[in-house]
Amino acid sequence: MVAVDVGGTDWRVAAIAPYGRILHRQSAPTRAEAGPRDVITRMGALCDKVAAAARIAHDAPIGVASPGPLDPRTGIVLFTPNLPGWRDVPLGPMLSEATNRAVRVSNDANCAALGEARFGAAAGMHDVVYLGLGTGVGGGLILDGQLYEGGFGMGVELGHVTVSTDGPRCTCGGIGCLEAYVAGWAIAREAYLVCTTVDGDRIRAKAGSGKPDARAVTLAAAEGDPAARAILARAGLALGAAIGAFINIFNPEAIVIGGGLSATGEALLAPAREAIPSYSFQGLRAPAAIMAATLGDDNGLIGAGALALERTRA
Repeated sequence: MVAVDVGGTDWRVAAIAPYGRILHRQSAPTRAEAGPRDVITRMGALCDKVAAAARIAHDAPIGVASPGPLDPRTGIVLFTPNLPGWRDVPLGPMLSEATNRAVRVSNDANCAALGEARFGAAAGMHDVVYLGLGTGVGGGLILDGQLYEGGFGMGVELGHVTVSTDGPRCTCGGIGCLEAYVAGWAIAREAYLVCTTVDGDRIRAKAGSGKPDARAVTLAAAEGDPAARAILARAGLALGAAIGAFINIFNPEAIVIGGGLSATGEALLAPAREAIPSYSFQGLRAPAAIMAATLGDDNGLIGAGALALERTRA
């Protein structure tokens, strides 16, 4: 299979073996300002180049992990903020025309979930919730062994589940979303507010000449700074409440946590684990494992390869 992971700065293309191993990979700058047709034409050329280098079949399908929202049934990207000008772009059909290959497109968090469920932390499991903690909070869901995308293909926005009806406003416009507590931008917002007081001295020092961000908070927390640890504990409480809800709704075998912010470690995850019992039924949470993703930044890319294979077979 050929897999594409679309990003705002660059996109990656890889040839993926059926057992999940990356055989060959290359990347290229997205240059979204050139317009969708230019981007997709270059993407198609790189797909063909990578496939040839890996010596895989000329008709091997392509799976694409793309930021959304998008319609996986049609392959149309409806809108994505990190690709300016991309509205109602028929990414799947245009890439299929450029390469003469079958193309399947899904949300990048969905692909990450599929990658971890097939070849990563939750390999062999049939019911898995994936949370990608980064600049935003993405989510993916495997139910009864299959990727679940909702009735219209745009569901499973787990980062936008409400954890507080009077919480902070999210970038989506909603109030009290999980993302408004746990995302990198949300932690940076809290850090900025704390840094207007004397309690923020350590965070300010870690930020240096830049603005306080999630990295500065993580570094300060690792040194035991009370203000930084309080910021992450607040985020962890919201994360635990959301995980408790997901356990009650989906009864999963595992909750897999990935994304750059997962590297924050116990300062975030310990408060989350402590909160889960207050927000879930004991009989449901007992068998649900909380585990770290193991495929790193490649989980979406590898999941896109699995998507290509499984959706083409279907």
